[in-house]
Amino acid sequence: MSSSPEHSGDSEALNGCVDTDGLYLAWTQSPWDTAVYGRPVLQINVIEVRGPSADKDIGAFELARDACGTRLVSCRLSHERLRESMLLEGVGFRFIEMLYQPELGDLQSRDLQHENGLALALAASEDLPAILHIAGTAFRSERFHVDPRLPARLGDQRYQNWVRSSFSHPSQRLYVLHDARSVIAFFVTENLADGTCYWHLNAVASEVQGRGYGRRAWQAMLGHAQKEGAKRVRTSFVARNHRVLNLYARLGFDFSPPSMTFHWVRPE
Repeated sequence: MSSSPEHSGDSEALNGCVDTDGLYLAWTQSPWDTAVYGRPVLQINVIEVRGPSADKDIGAFELARDACGTRLVSCRLSHERLRESMLLEGVGFRFIEMLYQPELGDLQSRDLQHENGLALALAASEDLPAILHIAGTAFRSERFHVDPRLPARLGDQRYQNWVRSSFSHPSQRLYVLHDARSVIAFFVTENLADGTCYWHLNAVASEVQGRGYGRRAWQAMLGHAQKEGAKRVRTSFVARNHRVLNLYARLGFDFSPPSMTFHWVRPE
């Protein structure tokens, strides 16, 4: 068995691997979430149950986790990885959400609506306070808010930090949509090398939700991606957000099989 945690400087970033006949498990620190929670947050990037000793072998990860002093570990698995999910549940992980990654392909051949009364532009510095307000109030279905063991205010801070970082990110772009003078939605996007326009984060202001702005904003962003030459648009959202699920379905997105998210949270 090998277990190779590596620490880096003051950040105590922890990266490690358990590689045995029974288990392969690799993890890294999540810097963004560590900054929010004030203690190292880990994410399991790969886990594969290979044999019956997996129940014992995962103990090497638990030792590294405890040595790091983390309060939170997350893991995302494909929906069919039940052996792995049961192993995680056996050591205290809890199921949090199902995640979909819808895609709209053949973008250049589609007849998309480009004009719907909303003004779309790259965000300017004067837009940032309104966007940060949306980011701190609109997300209520995501894992950092629905897990009752985690403070919801830190979830708000996490999404606000994401917006701030995208404002000066080398490849991500922060777009804002206005109706008259009011900021009603934002999108964090990235154009990938394979022609995919990936929507990392998006939201409509909570105070105007339910008024049809979601469909108009999503249509505007699809039209923009088409104008920029994207071949497809891809994104992700949690299954419990049934309103956005219906929106993506109405817009013609295809849905790949979902994935499962698990959290381990250290008891207080």
